[in-house]
Amino acid sequence: MSVTRTRLEIGSKISANLLASAAQGYPGEACGILLGRIEGDRRVVEDFRPAPNRWSEREDRYLVDPESLRRALAAEEAGGARVLGFYHSHPDAPPLPSETDRELAWPWYCYVIIRVATGKPEETRAWELDVDTGRFEERPIRYT
Repeated sequence: MSVTRTRLEIGSKISANLLASAAQGYPGEACGILLGRIEGDRRVVEDFRPAPNRWSEREDRYLVDPESLRRALAAEEAGGARVLGFYHSHPDAPPLPSETDRELAWPWYCYVIIRVATGKPEETRAWELDVDTGRFEERPIRYT
């Protein structure tokens, strides 16, 4: 079964705060959880939760803190916002998924990657893992 063509919608205030969160992690990778709702083929990001990066061996990798993810999934199960995916920054590198990103990705979730160059966020792109091909497919982002 291949991935449904989805698009991500992010409000301007959420987007600005998301970019600031990504920049705060520089020169390491910042990361966190995207929260919101699903409407047809749209995933509407209504909030996000920065999470500690638990990848300790290298600054150019990320691993969302498992406890932060557990809390977000428990809140979703209790009727809260859905976990739509994750974000992380790529310090001084393009916002393209790395091989490590692909190996650790789960299907269905959106992965937002933010290029942070010399401490300033420059470009944001969204990706989703296609289970049939094992490759990331880019998803459009609409800012509202």
